[in-house]
Amino acid sequence: MAVEFHRFRRVAWTLLPGAFPVALLAAYAQDLLDRIPPDGQPWRIESATDIPPQLKAALERSDCRQSEAMLLTFPIELFHPAAGARPMAIAPCTGIILYGRAFLFDRDGRGEPRPMVFPVMALPGRVSQSETPGFFTWDRDARTLVALNGNDVCEGTMSRHTYRYDPRHDGDDLNGFALVKLERGRLGCNGADHNWQVVWEAGAN
Repeated sequence: MAVEFHRFRRVAWTLLPGAFPVALLAAYAQDLLDRIPPDGQPWRIESATDIPPQLKAALERSDCRQSEAMLLTFPIELFHPAAGARPMAIAPCTGIILYGRAFLFDRDGRGEPRPMVFPVMALPGRVSQSETPGFFTWDRDARTLVALNGNDVCEGTMSRHTYRYDPRHDGDDLNGFALVKLERGRLGCNGADHNWQVVWEAGAN
């Protein structure tokens, strides 16, 4: 009996350490879900120390880096596009120009979120796919993601893709979002606006 007890104890101590990462992952996942409002309001992260571990791993794998100063101006946002939709994140990334990435979580919040791939148009009607369509902003009221792409050179060309959430497509790879508009403009000098022009819009003749 004593031999069996010691054998059981050795096996238990062998297995027990493996249980801690699982429990820790579950705790992180639950904390993530608890902190994201269910109604589209984003949870804004303004410090790298507050980035959930599973999202941090995805950012590192995608080479999407942020400085503390950047996050104070352009925070990472985690949100549900609508009640019941899967949680997702949009993050700024440093580069030659500022750009962004979006990541989609599983419903339980566990595991590393996967990069989202968006339809983009270099020319009206010609659709390709990109993980980096531009710098993302989320509009809770309009239920839209806007990706701004271009450069900050005077008279530089800018493009703006707008994706709208549609609950009929909830659960797909884009978490219910669909491309609805493409605009082009130029960055004016001396504080002038971009003079946006719609070059393609869903449903337009």
